[in-house]
Amino acid sequence: MGNVGGHPNRQQTSRPPFLRRAGLYLGIAFELPGTILGGLLIGYILDDYFDTSPWFLIVMTAFAFAGAFLRLVQWAKYFAKTRNEIHIKKDDTAH
Repeated sequence: MGNVGGHPNRQQTSRPPFLRRAGLYLGIAFELPGTILGGLLIGYILDDYFDTSPWFLIVMTAFAFAGAFLRLVQWAKYFAKTRNEIHIKKDDTAH
């Protein structure tokens, strides 16, 4: 996360932790609905092109929801890992 092109991202590490977290949360806020809306749009376009309404819309929306759910699970694992690392650092500095 802190590397860009194999080099440390100085801009990201110089920002306060609040701004880094806010950026991540905003990314999630746009990524999850964007995935679902993208599936809806692709399904609608395919249905219109192949004249198969509403089958592609239903299938692509289901795939989009599944993809959004998987991405949400990945984010949850990332935040759990980050929270655990912060607690470990705090415990190390207490001694």
